[in-house]
Amino acid sequence: MKNPNRTARENRRADGGDSTDTIVVCAGKHGTSLQYGKWLMEELDCDGMGFDKRMLGYVSMYKNVVYIGAVRNGDIHMLNMLWQNYNNFGLEGRNLLICGVGLGDPDSRSYVDLLRRRNGCEGQNNISFFMLPGTIRKNKLILLDKALFKNFIEVGAYGLYEKEDADLIIERAKNDYDGMSRDSLEPVIKKIKELNS
Repeated sequence: MKNPNRTARENRRADGGDSTDTIVVCAGKHGTSLQYGKWLMEELDCDGMGFDKRMLGYVSMYKNVVYIGAVRNGDIHMLNMLWQNYNNFGLEGRNLLICGVGLGDPDSRSYVDLLRRRNGCEGQNNISFFMLPGTIRKNKLILLDKALFKNFIEVGAYGLYEKEDADLIIERAKNDYDGMSRDSLEPVIKKIKELNS
C-alpha cells in the first residue's frame, strides 16, 4: 500500500508550505520535553505534534523530523517505537534529529556516546543526536515512576553509566534539578538551518 502522505507532502509544498520543512515530535504530554518542543517550534516557526503512533505517518511530509524524549534508564522514551516503524512512518530519506532530555552532563562524552549507541543513533548520515539538560522534581513523579526512580538510584545508574556520570545523575536526582534552558537548543537550531541551506 502506498503512503498517502507522499501525496499530501507534494500538495503542502504546492501550497507554499513552511520554508523550514521541519516537524517536532514530542514524546511527552508535559514537562521538560514538551517545553523544549514548544521553544523549538517558536524558534523555527515549524509544526509540531505529540507522539501518537496512529498519526506519526504525517512526519513523511517533512524533510526534517526532530524527536524529543526523556531519558529513562538509558532509553529515550518511545524512541524504540519510532525505529520499529521506520518504514511505516515514511522516515527513509528524512533528516532525523534525536534529542534526549536527561539529568547527565550533555558535555560528557561517555554519557552522550553511551546514549547515542544505546538508542540506535549511530552509523547513519541522516541521524543527528543531541542531549538536552532535563529537570526532575521528586514530588511530581507518579507512583510507577517513583518505583523505577528508586530502583535506578539504588541499582541501575551504576550498572549503566560510568561512575562519574552516574554520580552526577544520582546527585541531581536526589536533590531535584532544573537544567532546562532555551539556549540548549542552539545546536539543534543550527543543524536544522544547515540542513535547509
